[in-house]
Amino acid sequence: MNEKNEDRRVRKTKKALRESLAILIAQKNIRDISVQELSNLADLNRATFYLHYKDIYELQQQIEDEVADEINTILDHHMPTVSKQNPYPLFVALLGYIKENAGLCDMLLSENSNHSFLEKLCAIIEKRCLHSWLEHPRLSNAEEDISYFTSYIVYGYVAAITKWVRTGMKSPPDKLAEMMGNMGLYGIGFLERI
Repeated sequence: MNEKNEDRRVRKTKKALRESLAILIAQKNIRDISVQELSNLADLNRATFYLHYKDIYELQQQIEDEVADEINTILDHHMPTVSKQNPYPLFVALLGYIKENAGLCDMLLSENSNHSFLEKLCAIIEKRCLHSWLEHPRLSNAEEDISYFTSYIVYGYVAAITKWVRTGMKSPPDKLAEMMGNMGLYGIGFLERI
């Protein structure tokens, strides 16, 4: 059989499993989802599921890893290099990616998920911000202080993104990106800019 056709079938199968997992996590906690239930929804048999994953958690972990890789790529291209640079282009790219992959991101940020993705997302962004900010000459000797600030700002950004996803992404990505950029640059003073 043609290897290209096999690859296409495998991709189609994995896509069906991912989409089905996203649907089920919207309804219930991941620990309450069975492989049989997931396979039935994906219109596959259990044996097909086990060809690709040992359990539902491995499927979720693979999705998390792939989304984390994409977010790292976005950070590589758009991370502000100076602490006072506006992060708007980064937020536009990040929110655009999340909107394009709404089903998967909604699943990963869902209250029914196991929350490991939120921790992973915060850790990725925190590390990148801390590294970037410590390159600034005036900040290089304040690593401990900067690490607290980094946690504060990153968890705030991730909370805003999570709220946006959980409320159906009604606000356009560019509007939320501008708001987040202003929050980071002006703190509570961003409200005066509305």
